[in-house]
Amino acid sequence: MSELNNTSIVTELYGNRGLCWNAIDGFQSFILIQKQSDLVIGDRVICNELISNECTIEKILDQDNSLKKMSANGIVQNIANNVTNAIIVLSSQPKPNFYLLDKLILIAELNACKINIVLNKCDLDHASLKRTLRYYEDLGYPVTIVSALKNTSKDDLLNILKNESSLLLGQSGVGKSTLINWLLEEETIKTNMLSEKNKRGRHTTTTTKLHIMNDNTYLFDTPGMENPYPNISDKRQIQEGFREMMSNRNQCKYRDCMHISEPECSVKNSMLSSESSVRRHSHYVKILESIS
Repeated sequence: MSELNNTSIVTELYGNRGLCWNAIDGFQSFILIQKQSDLVIGDRVICNELISNECTIEKILDQDNSLKKMSANGIVQNIANNVTNAIIVLSSQPKPNFYLLDKLILIAELNACKINIVLNKCDLDHASLKRTLRYYEDLGYPVTIVSALKNTSKDDLLNILKNESSLLLGQSGVGKSTLINWLLEEETIKTNMLSEKNKRGRHTTTTTKLHIMNDNTYLFDTPGMENPYPNISDKRQIQEGFREMMSNRNQCKYRDCMHISEPECSVKNSMLSSESSVRRHSHYVKILESIS
């Protein structure tokens, strides 16, 4: 058994089989052994070659980060490892879920990812949403407006992805799969039209997959992450997902202030200035309550 030429990246997993890739060997199919059942898309691995282009995983290298979600039955699931760039996709249809947006920003901040907000379907009326997103731009989260259907601002989005391991996130129906088809210039992902009945998208992607755009640019596609899970050891870490809190939290009366209802809380007082900041504070409290 010979070792492959390079560290490989896991791109697909189906049961006890999957695909990994590196720039020298290209794609290799592999078979998992039982002790490696926790392998995740995006993991960096060392492989041993078998026969007929199949291999086994010799070693799983340490992860830089791990993005997780909570399943419907309350089980925490790893979605993708070694993500460097979180692309949060929004559209005016379906109606934006700002609580989900703030949770996704939190997850990305906790995992030290770059964060970009992409406003898709620019052929739609986004005036109100654009006004709301100015608050996020002021926090330092760039907003890029694109349309896959009208082929608008593709180069801008490609520049955001360049030399990054990017994960597209967002609620169902905002056009993540359409964006990936557009970026890859191939129709490899089945897309569904938004349900007219309730203006809510149906999941197109059922498993996470990593697309190789070039040697240094990778693009994750995941099922709709309606319940991302913050991997934390202390509830205070939730504040790291709210940049406007970080600049004021040392001015509170109490050092252990959680910025909920404590007296003389500088953070809460500063977040009463606009509709967007009030909403963000309510989302912070809601997230805290969800993990108590």
